[in-house]
Amino acid sequence: MNEKIEPLIRLAKKLLLLFILPLVLVIFAFILGEQFEVGRLAAIASCEGSMNNNACIRSKGYLSNAPHYPDLTRRYFGGFARMIGGDLGASYYVAPPPPVAVPKASDAPPDEDAEEVEEKKPAPPNKK
Repeated sequence: MNEKIEPLIRLAKKLLLLFILPLVLVIFAFILGEQFEVGRLAAIASCEGSMNNNACIRSKGYLSNAPHYPDLTRRYFGGFARMIGGDLGASYYVAPPPPVAVPKASDAPPDEDAEEVEEKKPAPPNKK
């Protein structure tokens, strides 16, 4: 019975070493990169109303433009997470604020008085 189980154990060890362990490492790297990206986006969100966004973001340990991280470790893990997450449909980019729209005259709701059709009243008959 031991002769039949031994090849299965060897196969399980190879499977663990060649497939499962690298898969676990890739998943761990993705989760770590996601945490870095969440921290970066939280720093950007907290600096949204400040007078100098670049200085505020830099004070929290991030860069305001790409590559977003001053050190290589976070840069590689964050880039890996953006690459994988972008393929999965996530968006890690902060959209610029929409421009202030000036209402046009045609966009304004028409006056209620102008909509109502004035009823034409017959002129009072002249009595002579």
